[in-house]
Amino acid sequence: MEISFEKKEGYIHFKINGNYDDIKDFDKIKELGDIPKKHGFNIILVDVRDLNYNFDTLKRFQLSEYWVKICRELGFIKTAILGRQEKMDKLSENVVINRGFDFKLFTDEKEAIDWLNGL
Repeated sequence: MEISFEKKEGYIHFKINGNYDDIKDFDKIKELGDIPKKHGFNIILVDVRDLNYNFDTLKRFQLSEYWVKICRELGFIKTAILGRQEKMDKLSENVVINRGFDFKLFTDEKEAIDWLNGL
């Protein structure tokens, strides 16, 4: 799994590609929090359209709970996840939203950016 990022107007845009391996990549998710914090951002777009993964319900829940922990520690306000339609599952969105954070799944990049920008 490889993570790259670009600073945009008001948010950081991450691109994640490759193959997700739970054993070695789980802790890399923390980078998605550390990098924006280092650069003074609290709004991010995470593009996982080129990431190969197969998460069962338990794994989605665990990753969502981990993301909530990162958001609490680092002070995130908004996260948009951009993915492929066949991989999107509202469980993650519900877990994070129910714990008080702005989080939404998208399949369209413009819609994700508009949501991040409050449009």
